[in-house]
Amino acid sequence: MDTEELLETLQVADLSYYQANAYVTLLELGSASATEVAQASDVPDARIYDVLRDLDNFGYVELYEQETFQARATDPEAIVSGLTERASQFESAASEITERYERPTVDTQTVSIVKRFDTVVEAARTFVREAEIQVHATLTPDQFDALRSDLTDARDRGVTVNVTILSRDGDETLEDTDYEDAVSVAHHLSQPAPFVLTSDLRRTAFAPNPSAIEDYGLILRNRSFTYVFFWHFLLFMWLPTPVAYEGETAAPKRYADIRQFLLENRDRIRAAEPLSVEIEGRETDSDRSVTLSGKVVDAEEVSNDKGDDDSTPVVMALTGTASIIVDDGDKRWTVGGWGATYEDVEAYRICVTDAAVASEPEPAE
Repeated sequence: MDTEELLETLQVADLSYYQANAYVTLLELGSASATEVAQASDVPDARIYDVLRDLDNFGYVELYEQETFQARATDPEAIVSGLTERASQFESAASEITERYERPTVDTQTVSIVKRFDTVVEAARTFVREAEIQVHATLTPDQFDALRSDLTDARDRGVTVNVTILSRDGDETLEDTDYEDAVSVAHHLSQPAPFVLTSDLRRTAFAPNPSAIEDYGLILRNRSFTYVFFWHFLLFMWLPTPVAYEGETAAPKRYADIRQFLLENRDRIRAAEPLSVEIEGRETDSDRSVTLSGKVVDAEEVSNDKGDDDSTPVVMALTGTASIIVDDGDKRWTVGGWGATYEDVEAYRICVTDAAVASEPEPAE
């Protein structure tokens, strides 16, 4: 390391340029008067006394023979030890910065693990109040009753509310009047299952079923994680279960997931008259927000299954690619769902703007 590099390093170690310069000069001279140090260094005569006093206070030099203001460098062992320790800290900090940068983002704003089920329910209530597009939930009759008022408010805002009611032997059967105004469609499942509520494919409240050993709950504000819970609901709690109630569908109907949109509108997309939609999302090449309106003129095969008859199980329609082509009158846009890369647009919200509304798919075979 040459002198310039040593001076720069000492400045990183919190010495000023003049202090570093005077100290390196004293290392070379061994001992000298203040005047001699000033002459051999870049420190101005007017500053040399203050600079040497500071170095003496820091422990870098020792002042003696005060009348002539003689100075000498102290034993460097303590200084070297301090610099070595700081170098180790810098190295550790560099490694920690790299590790934290590469670590997946999981913080209290994204994921919370809680012990009390009441906390999960309160989060679910908040998520229902924040919903703008759709809510999916697996609830016992008591849990449904606890959330019913908030679900009703969500329906009043035009939110699609799909609920699977869990019941056990001896539970009182809910009537249509219980579901009215609070639910778009309700299915029924006669076995225990986790408490799951997703909102707009962005928020999730989850707790294990009562027979689970673990006593915990998850509160998520994360689109990627919520997508997993949404598909668990759709594949295991929704499509295979029978319809218990179906209310009047609000128009226009809105979707947060393109596969669910394709699943519920397969027949209408195949019809002679194109389906009208409004898409809100982001352009995949520029990452800018975009809203477009137009006709669905084509769609990728919803299923990888080659069969295209009514015997194909509905669950199979959820596999494979899922995208649509929307003609806005000036341009044809390819629109994909969550994580879209090759399409023009990743859809966050799909709104069916036709006067006719989609019907629910039949339960899976």
